[in-house]
Parts: sequence; C-alpha cells; structure tokens
Amino acid sequence: MRTIRISWIILLLASGMLPAACLLGGGGGSAPTRFYKLDSLREIEPGRKAEASLPEVSVAVGPIGLAPYLDRPQIVTLSPENELRVNEFDRWGESLKSGITRVVADNLALLLDTTRVAAAASQAFPKADFQVAIDISRFDGAPGGKTVLQARWRIISGGDNLRMSRGAVLQEPWPGSDFRDLAKAQSLLLARLSRDIAEGVATLSRE
Repeated sequence: MRTIRISWIILLLASGMLPAACLLGGGGGSAPTRFYKLDSLREIEPGRKAEASLPEVSVAVGPIGLAPYLDRPQIVTLSPENELRVNEFDRWGESLKSGITRVVADNLALLLDTTRVAAAASQAFPKADFQVAIDISRFDGAPGGKTVLQARWRIISGGDNLRMSRGAVLQEPWPGSDFRDLAKAQSLLLARLSRDIAEGVATLSRE
C-alpha cells in the first residue's frame, strides 16, 4: 500500500494537480514579500534649509552605474562571514537605479534651492548646465554592523566637458537587522553623497 501511495503522489506532482507546498505541512504558502524605498532629505530631515541658492541652475542626474551584484530587485546584504546574501523576500519597491536617481535629484533640488533638477533620461532639461553621473561599486550593509556606499561621481557640462570627478567611501551604522533601518541608513548615505555633489555644483557655478 505504501508503494501505491508514493506512486500516486509522484503522478499528481507531475500533473500539477498537487502543489508542492502540500508536502511541506499543509500548504501554508511562502513568506510574504516586503518592499522598501529610499528616502530623500525632505523625508529624512523635514524643514531642512538649502545650502546654496542657485534657482537658475539646471542639473541632470544620471546615468547611474551599479555593480552587477546590486542591479536586481532583491536587497543585497552581507553576512558576518562577508558573504553576499540576496534577500528574496525583502525587495526594493522600484529599481535601485531609479530610486537612487530620484533621491539624488530631489536632494540636489533642495540643497541648491532650484526646481531645475531632473533625471538625465527624462530630457526635462536637454541642455542642463551640469550633468551628474554616478558609478556605485558598493551599496550594502551587514546586520548589526554598518552600511557602506562606495562610489565615484562626475560633474559634466557642455555635453562632454568633465568639470569635476571625486570618489567617496561613506559609512553609516546598521545596529540591528530590520530592513527598514537598513533603507534609512542607505538613505543617509545618499544624503551625504548628495551634499558633496551639491557643493561641487555650487563651486563650479561660481567659476
């Protein structure tokens, strides 16, 4: 009888009539997927003042380059053994490139006191005064440790005239394991990067 029962289970699985979850204790289903987003300075520090007043300056943000391990919907973290972990049930609510572009653009608009900031791909300002390109080689965190942003950014004008290039390695603590706290720490890293870029734009605009 046992042989007959196993044979029927195999047949039902093959035909798709018996969900595999039924073999794992009654079909309880998988864990729910949670989605997170990055916040701009307006959300992190409501009421924050601009650091420069450049209402006539236009800035295009992008392209944003990501290391291949980051270019995915799942949030990537590090284990204590420095092993990359792709968290299947903790994901970004938008593509990471889109999220970084959105946050940096909004941060620069606030810091420079201008409404003339947009993603380069939008063509809102096809002849922007400055274009900001960012290449990110690391943007992850270890639970109970720190989050790290390693990037190189460039400010370009006139289409292909490189005006400034800088590297950055920034860190923020991630004391627990809550992914909401990770997203907040990563948002703080982007805020710090945005302040450096805003300072560069302000310096070049005065030349």
